[in-house]
Amino acid sequence: MIVHFSHIFGMIILVVSAIVGGIILLAPGSIRLQRPDCGWVGWTFNILNLLFFLVLIPLCGLMMVLGIEIPFIICVKLPSTPLNILFELVGLLLFLSGSLLLLWSRLSLRRSFRLAGVKPSQTDYLTLHGPYKLMRHPMYLSALLVLLGLSFILLSILVALMFFVMFWLIIKLIPEEEKQLDQAYPIAYAEYCRRVPGSMVPKTHH
Repeated sequence: MIVHFSHIFGMIILVVSAIVGGIILLAPGSIRLQRPDCGWVGWTFNILNLLFFLVLIPLCGLMMVLGIEIPFIICVKLPSTPLNILFELVGLLLFLSGSLLLLWSRLSLRRSFRLAGVKPSQTDYLTLHGPYKLMRHPMYLSALLVLLGLSFILLSILVALMFFVMFWLIIKLIPEEEKQLDQAYPIAYAEYCRRVPGSMVPKTHH
């Protein structure tokens, strides 16, 4: 983390985390009301996701704004060089892109939002608009982009490790979620997968 940009990046991170955190807390669907149905993988992902968005991101942003020394494992401080500045700007772009994708995905789901590994209810509908026209699991991609972006901004060992843990959990979760969706919408989901073949990266079907 380059000290000169710490205050600016901290303010941006705080504003974005306040918006995302507000939606996570206030929108329908929370870990208090929903229970993952795919064992420890779903529980682990949801708990880590909440800790990351509601604790780690705001804490890092606040420490950056206040100029409080951030522990080495969370933030590596480097001298201001063009390469390091570029690295942090790329991280900020990834962080903002992931945050915007998260908001777009969450708003597109509306009341059909379910935590990772939670089966759809009878009142849910299969979301086919917004980012779901491009990929089947944009919220997972958004979480990874935010983590990767923050690890670039902070040059953080902890956040980088968390990125790899979350990526592994997501790879485990996607097949389980797709089984649940296929059971809930047997014909519609098969057609959706045919039209949108990309899981977390937009692809065109052949």
